[in-house]
Amino acid sequence: MYFQRVLAARDEGTAVGLSLIAGVVCLLAAVAPVLIGMVSATVDWSALAVGPPPDASATLPWAVRYLTNPVSSGNRIGAVAAAVMSSVDSSVLSASSMGVWNVYRPLVDPGLPDGKLARFIQRTIWIVGTAATLIAFQVKSVYALWFLCSDFVYCLLFPALVCALFDRRANGYGALAGFLLAAFLRFGGGDETLGLPAYLPYPADFPFRTLAMVSGLVAILGVSRLSPQPGRLGEKTRTSESLSGSK
Repeated sequence: MYFQRVLAARDEGTAVGLSLIAGVVCLLAAVAPVLIGMVSATVDWSALAVGPPPDASATLPWAVRYLTNPVSSGNRIGAVAAAVMSSVDSSVLSASSMGVWNVYRPLVDPGLPDGKLARFIQRTIWIVGTAATLIAFQVKSVYALWFLCSDFVYCLLFPALVCALFDRRANGYGALAGFLLAAFLRFGGGDETLGLPAYLPYPADFPFRTLAMVSGLVAILGVSRLSPQPGRLGEKTRTSESLSGSK
């Protein structure tokens, strides 16, 4: 969702400014969860019949349910459930719309009319929703999925975002090369959450995620400067379209 907002910004300055502001807001928003965790870690759970939370993921519902009065705890649990459903809804919608708009439309059918575009997005929503459901059945920990998504964003998408905001010479060829190289190096270390074995002989505790991110960033910078600019091809396409339209 963050990438969708950045790419939908009015200009580069707005995207950069909103990103910096969002970083500060995220730090402020993390204060409440930290305080809840501190309270849960220091409270005497033995005084309650339910005992302490069975694991870290139960800290929030335990604190809300048993450390506040019943009326407020019901409201807070409902608010958490509503926030989760809202996040799931927006994630499915943004993934479906960005996939159709940024992948299918420019690569498969550039002249896709709005009516067919809406139908493709509806079908993609079903595909993304089904895939998310299968992943939810396979992986039992929400925290593991959250960490995995942050891992992928850091390794695969962060270099492209940095170059899109700060490097005017970056192009699609560089982005593709950087993504493929970063994916090769990242998945070479394997992943326990998805059950993927490692196929690169990294030493123990080697920071292969940072290696993947830096390598992808360097690949984008290098390949973009060695390859033709895709923007020139787009200008020729627009010129030919205007000529054909005048005819």
